[in-house]
Order: sequence, then C-alpha cells, then structure tokens
Amino acid sequence: MKYSNKPTTAAGTLRVSAFTLRSTLILIAAGIVLMWAAVAFAQEAYISQRLGQQVSELRTQNAQIAAQNAGYRKDVEALSNGTADEEEARMSGFAKPNERTFLVTTPSPSPTPRSR
Repeated sequence: MKYSNKPTTAAGTLRVSAFTLRSTLILIAAGIVLMWAAVAFAQEAYISQRLGQQVSELRTQNAQIAAQNAGYRKDVEALSNGTADEEEARMSGFAKPNERTFLVTTPSPSPTPRSR
C-alpha cells in the first residue's frame, strides 16, 4: 500500500461535515412542533370524549323531564275538565245516581271447625 502525501483539502479551507448546527436546530424545532401537535391532538380527543359524555347525560335528563312533563300535562288536563274531582269522589265512596256499585274486598279466612 502506498500512502500519498497530498493534502485532502485545499489550504485555508475547513472540512464541513454533512450534519451542521443549522440542520440540528431544524430537527430539534421539527421535533418540538411534532410533540406540540401530538399533545394538542390528545387534548382535543379528550375534550371531544368528555363533551360526548355530557351530551349523553343531557339527553337522558331531557327524556326524564319530558316524561315528567307528560304526567303533569295529564294531571292538569284532568283538573281542567273535572275528571279529577270525579275520581276523588269515587275514591271517597260516592257514586252517581242510579249507578250500581260493588265493594271488592279480600276474603276473610273461614273459621276452622273445632274438634271435640
């Protein structure tokens, strides 16, 4: 093997590596931007999931309130047209004239015969 005494660079110039300080800073900045984007995406996904849960809870509450309102409307309608008064009177034992009424009760236990 023969070695050459020739210089590999011209006198007065520096050998510049392919990976400079500028390239390093650009890679670091790009990494930071990518990490920031990942965190922002994760936050948005979390907020979206929480909002979805809140929407579901509110829909359930709305359905319960709608059912209560329907019951209240029925009660108000009964009070408005007088059927509530009739129902209250019947529960108190009153009947309309010329109306047959029946009393429904639970049967009483029959007495057992005594043995002598």
